[in-house]
This record gives sequence, structure tokens and C-alpha cells, in this order.
Amino acid sequence: MPSPPNIPVEVWRHIFVQIVRIPDLLLTDRTDPFSPIREADLLCERDLRTQAALLLVCKGWHGMISELIHEHVHLTSVWQVDVIASRFERSKLHDGRRHLGTHTRRIDVSIHNPTSKAMTNLARILRCTPNLQIFTNSNSYTTLSVGSHYISPPFRTSSDVVQALLSTSASTLHRLEWTCNECPSWDDLMILLRSLHGLCSLTLANIHGSYPEKIKKERLKLPNLRTLILGDSPSFSHASLGNVPLNALLTMLSDSSDQLPSLQRLEGFSPFSPTFLSMHGYKIRIIRTVAYTPLLPDIIAECPNLETFITIFPHQFLDRLTHSSLRRVGIFPISEDVVGVPAQIFSAYIMKPLEDLMCQIEQSDLPSLTHVRLRNVGTLGGVINYPGFIRKWRDRWNSRGILFDGRDGHPFDADAPDLDARVAIDSQGRL
Repeated sequence: MPSPPNIPVEVWRHIFVQIVRIPDLLLTDRTDPFSPIREADLLCERDLRTQAALLLVCKGWHGMISELIHEHVHLTSVWQVDVIASRFERSKLHDGRRHLGTHTRRIDVSIHNPTSKAMTNLARILRCTPNLQIFTNSNSYTTLSVGSHYISPPFRTSSDVVQALLSTSASTLHRLEWTCNECPSWDDLMILLRSLHGLCSLTLANIHGSYPEKIKKERLKLPNLRTLILGDSPSFSHASLGNVPLNALLTMLSDSSDQLPSLQRLEGFSPFSPTFLSMHGYKIRIIRTVAYTPLLPDIIAECPNLETFITIFPHQFLDRLTHSSLRRVGIFPISEDVVGVPAQIFSAYIMKPLEDLMCQIEQSDLPSLTHVRLRNVGTLGGVINYPGFIRKWRDRWNSRGILFDGRDGHPFDADAPDLDARVAIDSQGRL
């Protein structure tokens, strides 16, 4: 058997990048909501078996593969946080300026009921990552309440974690996210926002604690922030709708247009603060929100340059919209988890309101509209079993030169069953 060719290290590294790296995971802003790529799917794309095999080939390969693997660190257990913290500290001690942590550009932490020791170890990891660009915290806590019901009150992110971010990555962090019920305190959040001058994307499900009087006098400025997501994304439930801390943050950012000079994308509960929209609405190109308010047409009117509007289904009332520059309208499910629903209930509570919503969009005055997406996953997954609905709206939109597609951008004419297809129902009468 002939020996393998003698390829320069730089070429091998380029090859390994194509195998190991998932480029979209390293984006410092959220992907376009109409993109066929979902971040939740990207987290599952890593081929751990191939990576493990490459690590065993030889010492040279092991070094290159290790660097690439640690560009993105996904922490899902207390044990894993402890292991990575010790690994990074050993590398920092023995490998000098090019230790493993210097290669880390993104950290996702998603632990259920993490211990205080786990958060101490997370801070150890963060102190070893001077080039970190993305930090996503999806830690979740549940408490057993009276009657054996689980509740999810907000928990505060350890100040040790916040200080580790500030001391090590303040100059490199571009994207910061809290997506579950662990969240920063007001004081820690203000320190972060004042210090992270390069912040491009901020996601906050909540803010811990009451709104301090001293903060009310602050004039916060985020010069590079393009994306602002507030609330329990992506559903933006009634819990978000009445969220006092998040509304207070919007009010704080409503004093002057130069507080958010780069803002382009706003996602969250509605109604948004009227003052916030009157101050920044002209900059916004993308809005994603629930439609639980009759004020929605007024909200959209405050955004004259809006190009993409996404409503979270189900809704109560959308009303007729008027907008000259709106190009894309998306109908996305309140949950993307697979659900089983009796056919009669799905027809009454999903298909009937969905038909009304499509009619409202059709009757709206949207001269620039070119694209309608119905994301048929999760609570909307059963839509594909209604070929009459799909063909009717495909033909209506196509007759106007408007693209009508579903889930990941696949046209419905490719997904729709034959005309004689029946609704797929299991033995319990579920879709």
C-alpha cells in the first residue's frame, strides 16, 4: 500500500476546517429568520465520531483537530464544565500564548438546574478564552411547587461569570444571549452593556430583580447593536407581554436616536414601547412578534423601512396591514416541538384561524410583497396534510408573483400531497 502524500500542514488544516468547523455557528449575529439554517439544528450537526477518529491518527493531526474542536464549546452537564475548565487551565499552564482557550470563539451553556460549583467552573473556562465572540446562556431551573407542578422562576446569573466575561473578553464579545430563565441582574447587565463596545446582538429572556432607581438616570448607548431580542423567544408568550424589566430596558433606550444607531432587527413581545418605536422605528428592517394586540398596524407603521415581518401563530387578530416596503411575511409556529393533536381540534384551532390570517395578509395593502413563508413545523406541522389549503394559497400567491413556501424554504408544490391524499391520522385520531 503506497504511503500517503506529504501534504503541508497548512493544507491539512484547510481540509480539517471543512470537516470539523460549522461556519454558521460562529456568526456574530443571528441568522436571517428566513434562512434554511436553524441554530438548534446546527448544534446537532457535529460529527463527534469522525472528530474522535481524527484525533487518534497522529500527534500533528491531534493538535490541529483539538484547536478546531474547541472553537465552539457546547456545555450541557456539570461534569462537562468541570472537565473543560481543567483542560483549559492545564493547556494555559503548559502551552503558553496559543493554549486551547485562545481558539474558542463561541460558548453555549445549557444545563438544567446547574450547581453553584458548575457556575464557578464556567467562570474558570471564561477566564481562559480571551478571543470569545459569542456567549449563549440557556441554563434552566425548575422548582417543584405545591400540587407537584413545576414552575420556572427567574434565577440570577452568577456575578463571577459576568466578571469573567468582562475581565477576559470585553474587547472581543459581539453576541450575548440569555434564552431561558437564568438571567443577569440589572447591575451586572448595565456593567456588561457599558463595557461591550463591540456588541452586535443581544438576546434577553428576562432581567433579574427590580429596576434600581440609580439606573433610571443612566443614558445607555450601544453603537454597534444590530439585533435586539427580548422575551421568551421564539414564542413570546403572555409572560413576555407583561415583562416589566424588559419594558423598562426599552424605555431606557428611548431617550435618543443615537443610543442604537445600528439597530436593524427587533424581536419580542408586542406592543413594543411606543416611545422606543417612534425613536428607532425608521432603522428597523426585521420584526418578529406575537400578534396579540390590535396596535400591530400602528407598530408596523412606525417602521417605514421594514422589509420582513414575522408573526408567531396562533394569534388573536392581525387586521389589515398597510406598508410600502414590506417584502417578506412569515407565519411561524409558537412551538417547533413535534406535537400530536386530534384532527378535529387541529382543524378548528389551527386551520380555521390560519385561513383567516392568510386572508388578512392577502387583503392587506403590501405593494412590495414578494415572499410569504408558512413554517410548517411543530404546532403548524400538520398543515401539510391539508392539500386543498396548500394548493389554494399557492395558486393565489403565485398568481400575484409572490413566492409561497414552507419550513426551510422548500416550495409547497414540492411538499404537498396528491389531491386524493388523506389526512394522516394515527390510531388515536391524531395528526
